[in-house]
Formats: sequence, C-alpha cells, structure tokens
Amino acid sequence: MIKTQYFAGGFPVYKAEGGDFSAVSAFLTYCRNKLDRVEFFYPYTAEELKSVVENGCFLCALDGDKIVGTFALDTDKNYGKTLADNIKECTRGKIAPKYACETSGLMVDENYRRRGIAGELADAVIHAGARLVPDDFLCGVVQLENIASMSTFLSKGFVLAGVYAMGGEYDFGYFVRPSRSPLTARGTAEREVPFRAMSEHKNALASGFVGVKIIKDGILYRKFK
Repeated sequence: MIKTQYFAGGFPVYKAEGGDFSAVSAFLTYCRNKLDRVEFFYPYTAEELKSVVENGCFLCALDGDKIVGTFALDTDKNYGKTLADNIKECTRGKIAPKYACETSGLMVDENYRRRGIAGELADAVIHAGARLVPDDFLCGVVQLENIASMSTFLSKGFVLAGVYAMGGEYDFGYFVRPSRSPLTARGTAEREVPFRAMSEHKNALASGFVGVKIIKDGILYRKFK
C-alpha cells in the first residue's frame, strides 16, 4: 500500500495496490458478513474489485497492519457514462453529467465505528476525485434504507438525483455531486418520499426535485435550482 496525506479517525490512510487485492477482499467480506442487513453492501465481483484496486483509487484506513475502513473511487469511464445517463434520465436533464464516477466500498469495521472514519474517508475520496476526475461528477450508489451511508453522502454535498430498482431488497439511490464542488437545492418547495417508494422517487426527480435530507420514514426532497 502507498501512504497518503490523509487520516481517518486518527488512523493513517493508504492507497491499495494490486498486491493488496486479497487483503481488501477479505476485509470487505468479513465486514459484510457482520452486517445485520447484508443488502446494505452490494458485493463487488472479483473482477470489479480488482479493477478498482488496480486502476481506481481504493483507500484503506489502517490500524497498524489491520484494515479498519475502506472507501474507493472507480474512475472507469464506461461505467461512469452508464451512471450519468441514468441520472440525466431521472432528472430529465436538470442534472446532466457526462460521467458520474462511482464512489464505492464504504465500510468500517464494527469495532472502529463512531470515530469519524467513514466521514473522513469520504473527504479523502472527494479530494482524490477533484484531482483524478476534476470535470466529472462523483456518484454514491446506496441501498435506499441504508441511513448511515446516505447520511454520509448528504453531509458531503451530494444530493439524491437518481434511482434504480434491481429487484428484491436492492433499490438504489444515486447520490451525486460535481467532483470539485457540493450541490445545493435552494428551492423552498419540498416533498417527503418513503425510502422504498420507487415510483414516488421517480416522480419527484422528474418534477425537478432532488433528495437532500433523511427524515423519520424517508427522504426529504427540495426543488433543485
């Protein structure tokens, strides 16, 4: 791993390389198996993880030699174009990035939570995005009941600008922001949408609203201007 200038929860952050694939894969599998709801972390295929580790920016917070948190930026433009097209379609062109590079792999060891690791790893990935894909958007793909992950993205200037239903427990929200600046919705008109009400999410997005805040039973939308 390559040492970076970042820290997360007081732990140094490193960029994983190809030789770190097995350690990163083992960490993600271990943490996912500890989740109360495994659908909150949709697993990488081996090929996808290998690509992000070798070609993207996969960051790891380390306690000594132990990985305690991860977050990554996937710079693959083909996938980024697919995400961007979905966002453009959902918002009817109100938000229309050329590419939306996925930020993925947000995971913190259960024994190291509530130390600010997730938020500070997110800051590190955003900084990396401003350097690596300065003219593109960043996009977090999050299961629509994963309050912790959604809250992290919203706190970092992302807005909910797209949705995708895979089926079963996998209803996803696409949280986006330009890589070099946050997004804000300054309109006063609001809507409240339950977490898994996909048709209502689509209607709100098509009507010019974006998701900006977690509320008791869902997501608060504001008119995007």
